[in-house]
This record gives sequence, structure tokens and C-alpha cells, in this order.
Amino acid sequence: MKIFNSILLLVTLVVASSCDVDDDNTNFHYETLEITDAKLPEAFEYGKLYTVEFNYLRPTNCHYYEGFDFQKTDKTERTIYAIGAVLDQTDCQELTEDNIGTATFNFEVRYNDPYTFKFYSGDNEDGEKQYITIEVPVAQDSTRTSGIKQANIIKSSQYN
Repeated sequence: MKIFNSILLLVTLVVASSCDVDDDNTNFHYETLEITDAKLPEAFEYGKLYTVEFNYLRPTNCHYYEGFDFQKTDKTERTIYAIGAVLDQTDCQELTEDNIGTATFNFEVRYNDPYTFKFYSGDNEDGEKQYITIEVPVAQDSTRTSGIKQANIIKSSQYN
């Protein structure tokens, strides 16, 4: 039994000493990327699923698209943010070519009211958030009743 306890203690010490809890060297951090434009249909049809495409800006070769986030700010209002991982390196190069990426998400129309999409496009010189705002009406069909279900955004993206 003493040998077993000694081996267990030795293994525990080796495992505990091999972990460096004080590793403060973060390799990357997250930032919102500027969205430059978005493509939405002229009108939605209630109950249908649509693919929404948007373009985002990669300022340096250390910025990589990770996905998107959205906030439901009202029943039919959505604010969309492109999220990027930024490598913590000192030799990042500013991109002048190939700095636009494209991503998509699927959107299901669950209300008959017009939808407003606000795509984050950066901050102005006063530090205020700026948005590209697009309103999309829902085509009215007299045989349908108004929807009361929550709208859903389903993640799907393409990387450039």
C-alpha cells in the first residue's frame, strides 16, 4: 500500500507541476470587425428561410473572422456584429488587398411586420457606433394570420 501511495503522490506532483497556471501570454483576443455592406431581399415572405450575406473588413493580416453575433433589440429589429480573432503579434501588416471577407447567416421570418437589420460598420470620430440599416418588409398575404413566434438566426458562415 505504501508503494501505491508513493506512486500516486509522485504522479500527482508531476501532473501538478507540469501545468503553468500563471501563463499570461494570450495568443489572441476578440474584436468586432466592420461590416461594409449586406445583401437582403427586397421583401420577405412569412415563414420562409433566407440566407443573408454580408461583407466585413479585415484591417490586418492578424485579423481573422470567427463568426457573428446578433442582438434582438425589438420584436423585428436585429443588430448584427462580425466577430474577429486578432493574433497578438507585433509584425501585423495592414491589408490593402484581399481585406474583405464574406459571411452568411440564415434567417427565418416569423412575424408579418417589417424587419430592421442594423449591421455594425465601425465607430465614428466621436467614438459612437455606426450602423448600416436595412429595412425589409414582409409581403402580406391575406390568407395568413400574423405570426407570433420568435424569429431565429441560425449560424452559417463562409470564410474567405
